[in-house]
Amino acid sequence: MVALVAAPAAFAQSQGQLFASITDQAGAPVEGLTAESFQVQEDGAIMKILSANPGTTPMKVALLVDNSEAIMLSNGLSALRNGLAGFFETLPLQHEVGLFTVAGRVAPVVDFTTDRDELLAGADGLFSGSGGTKMIDGMRETWDRRFSSEDAWPVIVMVMTDGPETSGNMNEDQFTAYTLDLLGGGAMVHVVVLETRGGGMQSQIGQNLTQNTGGFYRSMNSPTALQDTLEELATTMGDHFDEMSPRYRLVYERPGDTPGEQMGAGVVGPNYKMQLFADRRLPPQ
Repeated sequence: MVALVAAPAAFAQSQGQLFASITDQAGAPVEGLTAESFQVQEDGAIMKILSANPGTTPMKVALLVDNSEAIMLSNGLSALRNGLAGFFETLPLQHEVGLFTVAGRVAPVVDFTTDRDELLAGADGLFSGSGGTKMIDGMRETWDRRFSSEDAWPVIVMVMTDGPETSGNMNEDQFTAYTLDLLGGGAMVHVVVLETRGGGMQSQIGQNLTQNTGGFYRSMNSPTALQDTLEELATTMGDHFDEMSPRYRLVYERPGDTPGEQMGAGVVGPNYKMQLFADRRLPPQ
């Protein structure tokens, strides 16, 4: 039984998760394990494992784009299209991506797909929308409607401006609950902000979410930096996925609503080596 020092994320309080890297004696990742291959304990009590998703399951990426009037005022629409194209062309092909805009309302452009030609066509046809940015509404609606507990590695990428944010209100308690829900679902959030007015709510929200979920954050004051930044992000995401591929995500059910203070896990196998992790955060940037 291997102990975990860092506390695992607790989402619905009756569930928990941890990440386990399993290798053989030669250090090679072990594939093909199932929930029955593991045992998880909290405070010495054996937990029921609900799922054991391998780290090789591709990412499901929701790409939310702020195409509000702020992007047109900054003469950045062409740069935004080029940046999105660079992202799609750089991200490894096994990962599916959905493209959504958040100007005035949340609107799907391309549903989740691995077809890069379809995504490139969606980016090329992007136009400036009317109304203010719907960053908060976009991220909440996308998480609630586009992802499920079956998704092994959900990712939200937001490419925002700092134009007027016109979403419905979200108070501090609601934001905390939303963030915990993301963590509990194994989600990671990456945010890129074009600051046309010197920063604003989008930058604050972006920094908070990326710090909490272990994601990528970058701000810039010129749209010409979008392409390099989005290509860098896609490269970072692909490399990080490869690094995390030995880590199984274990979701388990506890008998009560209170998380335990001491965690442990074991794996059935011929002298397998196990390492436990509380999350799969990006290394510090």
